[in-house]
Parts: sequence; structure tokens; C-alpha cells
Amino acid sequence: MTIQILIVDDEQPIRESLSGLFEDEGYLVSHSASGEEAVARFRKNPADCVFLDIWMPGIDGLETMARLKQINPDVPIIMMSGHATIDTAVKATKQGAFDFIEKPFSLDKLLITLRNAVEKRRLELENSDLKVEVNNRSPQFVGRSKAVSLIRRQLDKMKMNKQHMILQGQHGVGKSIAARIVHEGSGHSQVGFVAFKALGLDEQAIDAELFGYEKGAFTGALQARRGRLEVAHNGTLYIEEIADIPMRIQEKIVQVMLKHRLQHLGNTRYVPCDTRLILGSKHDKETLLQHGSILQAFYSQLHMITMTLPNLQERAEDISDLLQMLTAEQVAHLGGEPVHFSKEVVQLLQAYAWPGNVRELRNYVERCHLLCSGQVLTPETMLSLDENPQSPLSFSAVPDDTVLQDGFHDARKRFERSYILHHLDKNNWNISKTAVDIGMERSQLHRKIKAHDLIAKD
Repeated sequence: MTIQILIVDDEQPIRESLSGLFEDEGYLVSHSASGEEAVARFRKNPADCVFLDIWMPGIDGLETMARLKQINPDVPIIMMSGHATIDTAVKATKQGAFDFIEKPFSLDKLLITLRNAVEKRRLELENSDLKVEVNNRSPQFVGRSKAVSLIRRQLDKMKMNKQHMILQGQHGVGKSIAARIVHEGSGHSQVGFVAFKALGLDEQAIDAELFGYEKGAFTGALQARRGRLEVAHNGTLYIEEIADIPMRIQEKIVQVMLKHRLQHLGNTRYVPCDTRLILGSKHDKETLLQHGSILQAFYSQLHMITMTLPNLQERAEDISDLLQMLTAEQVAHLGGEPVHFSKEVVQLLQAYAWPGNVRELRNYVERCHLLCSGQVLTPETMLSLDENPQSPLSFSAVPDDTVLQDGFHDARKRFERSYILHHLDKNNWNISKTAVDIGMERSQLHRKIKAHDLIAKD
């Protein structure tokens, strides 16, 4: 793809010299002698980057920038001037300029700034595409292994009936995803999918959450509330771990499934409840029955179909595809640039046991995104896979592990400060060299130094 540059300057020699420089670098260049002409040209043929003089006859550069931003708010605009004050440069930056360059120009500075602007715009477009991809994505099992292909075939068979299911598998293998896939493909996707986790709740709380209650049914019941089973009427209720549900409540659930009705706590009146039930469990059927964790009635009376999901180690060849999906998720949810995993790192990740399965992999990718956003990870720079992560990057750029205890924004701020200080010290506080090393324009680096109150060592 050829990058289009628009040069806006009332001095013809400036336009010609910049055009020659950028064309020699392979860019497609157009130019305008005034702000009005630039706006008209940009409206017909938007550029990927704009070099804009501040002082021009007619509308000045700041007004021209404002009008260009109305047409395309994301276009990077690099302001130019031979006699501007610091206040003018600050004002231009606050109004959305990508950078500010003083005349006479440094050719190296011009090209570095242009490359940074184009790369920043490319990453913004790439990240935008990733967000659209994630937001539009239905739940799915990612991968091309035989194990995943078998899962898809089994789930496809389950979509077109309303039979109850038990999904077996270790923590983190994707039981909730499987439940959502079945629900969305069942023709009832417009009706509620309700998930329930009983861990940590006492028996009364579980009873109330599942069946609902009337005002005054128990201490603290200040108003009536529908339960999860009723909310999922004509839809699907997924119970994350059936072994966490007391046997008395399991018996009540079986009766609801058989009779298609339930009672709120504190009321003798029945309300309709035709809900598809999907139970999750880390244990297999024999273990559940042997230890009295599940009623035989679920199998014998409800004719539940049992399906076992493989752990990640059994489908390690899917890790490459999973990394792409999880990286896109992090960009969509947290912003920033995507992390890239080298081929050697992917091979190391495929050889790891992943006791926490895909959930553990997701947590690992999130840590990588937090600490290494925009980087290409190699075996030398990848984060550790243990519970107390360290890495070559951590030793040089992150002073300790407390960053992992912060919220995302605080952790990012802490890491950014340490990262910038590390590279400044490495380059003996040479601002230009540091800016090139980390891919940041000098003006932005100056702002970061001031914002983080960084001071060179004596």
C-alpha cells in the first residue's frame, strides 16, 4: 500500500524540497499552497499524513488542522514553523497535532517523524480492525486440531434439540463457551442465556438465587426477585459446577425440569419455567455419582447427554490460533498495541503443561499485553510461565512484581515510567536516540518525562 502525504505550505521551495525528499522514499505526495486549498483537496482525496505550516495567508495552520480533523479526526498532522513560540507548539499539540517540527528542517528528523506517524496510524487501523473482529465474534472453539473438530461436531448435534447436557472437563477448558455455543445455535439465541456459579454461597443463598423469592420470604428479602431458572425461561441456564449445589436443591431442580414450573421462596403459586439445563463439572460422571455429588435422577430422569472437553495440553497445536484470538481480545478490551509471539515462543508455549488450560493462557496473554504491548516476544524476552512471573524485560525495566498487583491503569503507568527511564539511562539521556529506540516522537517523550517527573542520575 502506497502512503499518501499532503504538504501544506505557502512557500514553493519548501513544498518542492519536501516533495522530492518524500518521493525518493517511496511516498505518494501532493501539496497545497494554502489552508483553503488543502481542505478542499483533502476532502476529495484524504491523505495518510499531513505536513502543515502554521503561518500562512488566509486561514492559518491551526484553523486548517481543525478543519482537516473534522473530515478525518485520526489523520496524523505534523505542524511546521520557522518562527513559532513554545506556546504555539504546545497549543498545536493540545489541538491534536502529532508532532511539531522547526525550520530549517533536519532531514533525519523529518523522515523519522513521518515513519512514526505512519506506523502509529497503521497500528490504530489494525487495532480498530481487531476490535471489530472481537465485538462481532460469536463464541467458538478456536483451533484446527482433531480434538476441536470433534467438539464442534458434537456441539452442532446438540444445537438443534433442547436436551439437557452435562459438560465435563478441567477448569478453564471452555465449558461455559460450549454452553453458549449450544444456546446460540438452538434457535433461542434471542432468549436469555443465564450462568450461575454457586461457589462461596450458602444453601439458602443458592436456593434464593435459583428459584427466586417473595418480599419477606427470609431476613433481608426486602423485595420480590425472580430466580435464575425463571429468568432463563425458554432459554438456557448454565450451572458452572454442579457439585457445588446441595443435594436438596438438586432435587428441586430436577422437579422443575420435569414439570416445567417452579415456586418462588415464600409463595405457593407456580410460575412456568421451560428452561434448558446445562451442568458443568470438573469431575466425570462416575466420580460425581460415587461421591454423592450429583443425583442419579439427572441421568435417569432427565436423560442428560454427557460431553467431555479436552484440556489444552491435549490440543497444544491450537495454541497459535488461540494466541491470535486472545491478543485481539486484549486490544479490544484494554487498548494499546498487540503483542506478537515469535515462532520459537509459540513452540515453547505448546510444550508447557497449562494446568489452568485456556483460562491460564488467557491470563498469560493479558500479562504480556500489560507489560510488553507492541513488542515481538522471543525466548529471551518472553515472560515466565510460573505464578510469580519474571523475565529479562522485568529485570531491566520493571523494578519489582508489585506492578502485577495494581489495577490495569496504575500498572501501565508504573511500567511506562520504568520503561522510559530504563531507555533514557541506557542512552545516557540522549532524547533523540531514546525517542528513536522506543518509537516515540521527541515532543511526546518530553511530555512523558515531565508527566512522570523523571530526572537524570548524577
